[in-house]
Amino acid sequence: MKKQKNNPTLAIISLTCCEGCQQTILDLGPRLLDLLKLVDLREFDWTEDEPEPDIMFDLTLIEGSVVSKYDLARLEKIRKKSKKLIAIGACACLGGIPEIKNYSDKGQAIKYVYKNIKNIDNLEIKPLRKYVKIDFEIPGCPPDKDEVFEILKQIIMGRIPAIPKRPVCYECALQNNDCFLLAKKICLGPISLGGCKAVCPSNAYRCEGCRGPIEVQKNKNNKIIPSENTINLLKKLRKLSSQEEIQSLLEKFGMKDDIL
Repeated sequence: MKKQKNNPTLAIISLTCCEGCQQTILDLGPRLLDLLKLVDLREFDWTEDEPEPDIMFDLTLIEGSVVSKYDLARLEKIRKKSKKLIAIGACACLGGIPEIKNYSDKGQAIKYVYKNIKNIDNLEIKPLRKYVKIDFEIPGCPPDKDEVFEILKQIIMGRIPAIPKRPVCYECALQNNDCFLLAKKICLGPISLGGCKAVCPSNAYRCEGCRGPIEVQKNKNNKIIPSENTINLLKKLRKLSSQEEIQSLLEKFGMKDDIL
C-alpha cells in the first residue's frame, strides 16, 4: 500500500481466532474509508497478500488468542515493533472461546481434537495482557462497530479513549428490554461491561459476558476476589439454575477468571 506522508502507520493483525473482529472493522463501511484518510495502513491480511513489513507501527490492532508458541513469538515481535498495541475482541481481552479448554483436562482435550498430538502445542489460554503490555482493550465478541470507530478515531487523533463503566443492564433499560432475571432466567448483564447496546437481550438472548466484567476486584495480595455485585448475582443465579450451567456460562468467554 502506498505510504501517506505524516499519517501514523497502522497494522491490523490476527493471532489464532475466527477473524470476526476484522470483519467488524470492514463492517464500518464508508466510515472505514474516513479512518483510512487519517492513517497509513501498512498491514491488513484481508486487503493484501504480502509479507508483513519489517517496520515500526505507530498503532497496531491485534485480535485472537495465543494458542501456540508461534502465536506467542509473533505477539512478542509485534509488541516490540508497535508504539501502541490495542487488543480487540473477547479472545484478545479475556481469552474468549478458546479459554474453555482451560477448564477441562487439557491432555484429554488435545487427544479429542488431534489424532496425532506430537508437536502440537497445548498452551494455557490467557488474555494478551498476561503476555505483553497492552495499551488499550476493545472488548466484545464481536466488538461493537460504533465503539470500534469512536475508539480508533480518538486514538489516531492522540486522545485517550474511555469505555464507560456501566453494566449491560443500563443499556437494556434504554432499549426497554424485558429483564431476564425478573423472568427467572439466568443472565450476566448486571456484572458485564456495557457498550454493546445490549444487543443480545435486545434480540431475546441472555447476556453471556463477552465484554468481560465491569470491575476486577483484588485483595491486598493482588488476588482476584468476587465483588459485592458478583456475589449478589451468583446468589440469584443459584436459585434459577444448576451450578453446572452457571459455571458453563461464566467459562464461555473467560470471564470466570476475572471475577472469582
